[in-house]
Amino acid sequence: MGETRSGRGETALPRPAAQRLQKPSWRDSRLVIGVLLIVLATVGGATVIQRFDNSVEVLQASRSLVPGQPITKDDVRTVRVRIDRAGSTYVSATRALPTGRLVREVRPGELLPRSAIGSPAQVEVKAVSVRIDPSLAAALVPGSIVDVWVSAKRDVAGAATYAKPTRMIERAVVSRVPADDGRFGIGSGQDAAVHVLVPKDRVAAVIGAVNTEAKVTLVPTADSPLRKSS
Repeated sequence: MGETRSGRGETALPRPAAQRLQKPSWRDSRLVIGVLLIVLATVGGATVIQRFDNSVEVLQASRSLVPGQPITKDDVRTVRVRIDRAGSTYVSATRALPTGRLVREVRPGELLPRSAIGSPAQVEVKAVSVRIDPSLAAALVPGSIVDVWVSAKRDVAGAATYAKPTRMIERAVVSRVPADDGRFGIGSGQDAAVHVLVPKDRVAAVIGAVNTEAKVTLVPTADSPLRKSS
């Protein structure tokens, strides 16, 4: 009765009819709701992250900055940081560059503190030029930190001798070194003129040592930045 049997007398099972899958349509409410949920989740997540993101853009020194110099756009770069009270502690990158002068040295990579900038009258150091051995000057860069040692010159029986060296200044900052191209001292066999930032109350002593032809030696401190050997 409507059933077919195989040659062995067994009843054949009915074959299910194949159904074609239909491509989802934009009119499908489930697809529309799914897309809206994804969009809402994305926008909501971005809003939450933005609301709780307390990072700010501040200025970072891109090279050694020394007391007495103004800030230029080549001296700094913009970085985003998450630090409590960063806006009141460091110079904001969203405003114009600060005017005035640096009152202390700022190392490369250091965030620029607002307290490091003041008026020219607040700079407590003066640049003094001293001539040193060119081989020693070749290792220095602007921002190097050195101890200033002085050996007083003495004339004994017509021959120049030098007294035992004494440390005149600790942790002075180098503000300028001559270019290492043989024209300004380094590599020329002549002493190199290096500018050192000296506390105001020690300027006269350093100038006196220079004027009396004392031997001045700049000894870099252990944490001093130096020129990289080529």
